[in-house]
Parts: sequence; C-alpha cells; structure tokens
Amino acid sequence: MKKIILIIGFLISLTACSQKEKTEINNKKMDKSQLTPENYVATMLKEIKQYPSEPMYYIYVKNSLCVYEILVNDLPVRKQFSYEQLGSPIYINDAILRSGKQKITFRLYPAPEEFNSAGDKFPANTSFKVDVHFQNQKSLNKEGDDAKVAEFNLPTKTRMAGANKNVEIKEFIAEGQKYYEGSFTFESTVPYKNQGWSNGQNLAKLDPKKVEQKVIEFYKKQWSIYNKKDKNAMYSFLFNKEKEVRQSLFYNEKKLKDVTKSLDEVFDLPNYKVEPLQDYKMVFYGDGRIVALEQKSEDVRLKGESALWGFDHDPKEGRTAYFHYRYLYLPEGKTLDEFEIIR
Repeated sequence: MKKIILIIGFLISLTACSQKEKTEINNKKMDKSQLTPENYVATMLKEIKQYPSEPMYYIYVKNSLCVYEILVNDLPVRKQFSYEQLGSPIYINDAILRSGKQKITFRLYPAPEEFNSAGDKFPANTSFKVDVHFQNQKSLNKEGDDAKVAEFNLPTKTRMAGANKNVEIKEFIAEGQKYYEGSFTFESTVPYKNQGWSNGQNLAKLDPKKVEQKVIEFYKKQWSIYNKKDKNAMYSFLFNKEKEVRQSLFYNEKKLKDVTKSLDEVFDLPNYKVEPLQDYKMVFYGDGRIVALEQKSEDVRLKGESALWGFDHDPKEGRTAYFHYRYLYLPEGKTLDEFEIIR
C-alpha cells in the first residue's frame, strides 16, 4: 500500500484488493486463494518467484505550468492535480504485465490560475517531460544499475522573434487549449508474465447502465466491509491482485510484512469511518477492460480519487483521509455478477 502526504495535510492510503467476491467466506473451505491476515505472508512467499535479475522500471516527471495524469498500459499510475514538482520516482512495474512494448499516456491540464497568467488555458511556455529509467535490484549501487531507457518532451512549434525575425522560440503546440493528451512507447524486459486484465471483457462495449449497476453493487459490498471493519472479508479479495503486484515488485518477506501493516491499518484505527458512497462517476481504463468509480469533485484533494474512502478522526492529529482503490475487470466467460479486483 502506498501513502502520499499532500501539502494540504491529506494522507492518502492507496489500497486495493483482488479476487472475485466470495460470500459467507467464514463458512467455506479454505483454498490457496483464500487469504487471511494470518496466512498472507506465507502464501505470497510461495507464489513469488525469485530471479537472477530483478528489473524495476520507474519514471521521473518534470512539469511546468501544468498538472497531469499518467497511465501505463492505460492503468493510472499517478494523478497530480495539485501544482507541485515531485522529485521521487514513480514505479510502474505493477502496470507492466510482461516483456515487450509498453505505452505511457499523459493527460495534461493547465496549472491553477494563481500560477498561470493564461488563466484556464495552457501558456506558450508550458513544459512537460517524462524520463523512463531501469534498475536491476540485484545489482544496486553498481555501475550501470540505473539507466535511462526512454524520454519524452512535449511537441513544440517554432515562433520567430526579434527585430529581424531571426530568433527561434519554441512554444507548446497546445497553447491556448484547456486539455492535451499524448503518448509514447518504450521496450521493457521482465522475467515474469502476469495475466492482469488481458483476458478481460471489453466493458466499454457492454450496456453501460447494466455495467454501472453491477459496479455500484460491488462497491457497496466493499463499502460494507470497511463500515463493519471486517478485515478477513477484505483479505478474501486479495489473492490474484497481490500475487501479481508483489511478483512484479519482487517482494521479500520483510516487504510483505510491511504490506500487511498497511492493509490492516484502517481496521485497527478506533476512529476510522468510511464516507458515504456518493458523488461518483464510472471510468474505464485498460482499453475498456478495467472499470472504477471515482469522485466527481474538482477539489484537488479529491479529484480522480476512489469513491471508496474514509477519514480517521484522531483527537490530537486531526483528520486523515484514506482512499481505497478498486480497479475491476470481468474475465471472459464471466457474468456481470462476477467482477474481480485486478489492481
């Protein structure tokens, strides 16, 4: 589970669970995919393979006069709607299912008007750069352990300036617009092969009302888990998602124990309360094979966040917000009553 502390004091807990929903889990015979808080680490250690090379891919972003969303293979990896520069890397292995060509998509929006003389439009000097890096975890601190494998800069147009019109000035091609989207690809090599959402049905081609109805039902059941603080029920959804994500990140026992602490956190907070499931919209990812409910709010603290969230009301520390992500997919041959959480 990742945590991000925003400058406005929100603590975002990015949690997600995976495996198709099972009812009356306490009355069913346990199998290898029936995780519990007690067997999580041991089960994952049996599933995660170790390799001589453990390649990690990550990106650095430099942005000026814009905010952004970044998706890898059409899965969100960063939504940055507050205007600031981030110096830390964004790891993307969990969005890389197997070796080969990977696609990075970025969606840009003008920076807030207090930072932008062009108001709600892109100024000419808007800039945005993405660097893709590779690192072998098995050779850390050795020569060549961190290498740039790709980079992308915004396309520009040239304006001639100066008294003799002989000075070239590069300007963003989307100057004056309110939105810009682009993409590029890079090649990656990883030792694992994850199925992910690759065998999922294209939900965008199904009846949107029926899809939304079933997605809402799924989220309501998830909401009930947090409302009742039913930790065991939450873990019962974890197997497929956790097996793939932790494999892609090559987790060891220590890191897996840290995962359980993060997953357990809100269940152990005496003052945590899940917020009502409302004011959301249905959004498709994964080229139509992933669906989620996200908040409609334009508040930068909430925009694009999961509709499943809550607050811990600590008398001394104040309020801490936790967002629980549920990226759903529907395997081929399954009905709309059989959504699974994949990331």
